[in-house]
Amino acid sequence: MNRSKAIINTKNIRHNLRIIREISGTKIIGIVKANGYGIGISEISKVLRDEGVEILGVPYVHEAHELREKGDKGEILLTGTLSEDEVNNVISLDLQVCTVNINVLNELNNAAKLKNTKVLLHIFVDTGMNREGVKTHKLEAFIKALQTFDNLKVVGCLTHLISSDDIDKTQTENQILEFRNALNKIESAFGKLEYIHTHNSAAIFNDISCLGNYSRPGLAIYGFLPTRELQAKSGLRPSLKLVSEVILIKKVNKGETVGYSNKYIAEKDITIAVIPFGYGHGYPWALSNCGLFSIKNNSCRIVGSVCMDFTMVDISGLDVSVGDEVIIMDEGIIGDSIYDISEKANTIPYEIITHLLPRLDREYI
Repeated sequence: MNRSKAIINTKNIRHNLRIIREISGTKIIGIVKANGYGIGISEISKVLRDEGVEILGVPYVHEAHELREKGDKGEILLTGTLSEDEVNNVISLDLQVCTVNINVLNELNNAAKLKNTKVLLHIFVDTGMNREGVKTHKLEAFIKALQTFDNLKVVGCLTHLISSDDIDKTQTENQILEFRNALNKIESAFGKLEYIHTHNSAAIFNDISCLGNYSRPGLAIYGFLPTRELQAKSGLRPSLKLVSEVILIKKVNKGETVGYSNKYIAEKDITIAVIPFGYGHGYPWALSNCGLFSIKNNSCRIVGSVCMDFTMVDISGLDVSVGDEVIIMDEGIIGDSIYDISEKANTIPYEIITHLLPRLDREYI
């Protein structure tokens, strides 16, 4: 029996989608990459489709293949780049693409011609991320090249915002202005586009004017935003709860150590509980000696180093028994939230949930 699990509240995900639609005023490209942000790509995608999400977005062909294998028949957008050996997969899986590699697009056009079909293309405009996309000073040449490909149909345009969670919106506003100019050139060449999208989760909830008719929420679907400040006013409901249970209780005498490498030496006699949840489940090792678990509404500090399979917490003076539930992460508990965990680990909420490993059971409620 697996004593540790992630409990996913699908009712909260449905609530979050409605909030996203209301605030953004757009249709949704639901981002389900990285196994649905660690939540479960197949199960979450079914919830999204049931709620009328128009498009699912993933960066990689193998992720789109998994969706198709699980029976998804709706629109899927590949938000990442492609290699030449993947072009036939794009056609067989009926995917829309964002790649701007001309060599790949040429191969994709040729493959589509052989299949007597057209591949739908969203032009990815790089307005400063310097990751995917075509830079705006190369856009006109890119458009001319695209116009030679009869079996590619330009239907969309997008960019990726760099700092949409910042209080200072200057950079974001400049990006959107640059994108607007690029969009005008693209629509002059290809006509009115069906899909225009700039906004990620933070942009939707940070009062940034939306240029597009679609948004690309990821983290917000699952009930989180990049910062505490945005989260507090969002109305989103976190969908993820991490739980385990006490499997062993033991006394530790003053001067004894707990865990690897003498990271903790007891300054007095204490009682500890052993919890079968560690970095092998996705909990950060960086929370050694500083993380907090909740047991019977008591905050219990981690003592010693977080191990691959186990973590030990101080339960001195508490009425705790083997088999008691342990809450690793949840909102509104005496213990750590996702923001506490990410801050202590010097990382971001995205990393915390996407690092949840397969050995951790998922339960959907």
